[in-house]
Amino acid sequence: MLLDMLRGFAIIYVMLYHLLYDLIFFGGSNIPFFFSDGMEIIHRFFLVVLFSVSGICAGFSKNVLKRGATLYLLGEALTVITAAFFPQETIVFGVLSCFGMIMLIYGVICPVLKKIPNVIIFAVFTVLAVIFTDFYRTDSLFLVFGRVRLDVPDNIRWLYPIGITSSDFHSADYFPLAPYGFIFLAGTALSDIVKSGLLPNFCYKARLPAVNFCGRHSLLFYIIHQPVFLAAVYIFAALKN
Repeated sequence: MLLDMLRGFAIIYVMLYHLLYDLIFFGGSNIPFFFSDGMEIIHRFFLVVLFSVSGICAGFSKNVLKRGATLYLLGEALTVITAAFFPQETIVFGVLSCFGMIMLIYGVICPVLKKIPNVIIFAVFTVLAVIFTDFYRTDSLFLVFGRVRLDVPDNIRWLYPIGITSSDFHSADYFPLAPYGFIFLAGTALSDIVKSGLLPNFCYKARLPAVNFCGRHSLLFYIIHQPVFLAAVYIFAALKN
């Protein structure tokens, strides 16, 4: 279905993004487009697709708490592994940790959300996602009339999951709950529409076999692609030298 296709395209993009990243920072390649405004737009688009579609799919999950706990533990394991083998590229609260924690949160608050009209849930979390866009980078909120900068302490070390970081915080792959958790929760409000069968017929029959396969097995591809890419890039760099 279309959700598998969208998630497939998103995970394919993520893999291509990481391949370019590895080629630049580990392979010594020069790829100027990676740092361009166009790449930033593409990057943001696919992240919105990935988190919103994952939110929609969470509404289908029979045990979102179990899946959330699994993803969070995998994310924390990735932190330990990268800290041990790639200390300069340690991943702290990366995409798996973010997905895991927001699924756990969603599993807890789901009974409350079920009592609220989906249109309100979608509107509220979409607005929050927009307001907190780049908050973790700029310490500012995006409002209609411009940005409002907040006086965020730079010595707090335990609020990084929500986007508040200390001055010495570093992560090679950082996805705080604000705004990405809000995008996910906005997506959950669309689950009932998808399940109702009211969408156009092509949404349920859309299929590109290879892309849909990647979408259905996105977690597996996410876990295995970086070790494969890094090994290939290191071999490439060694041969080039």
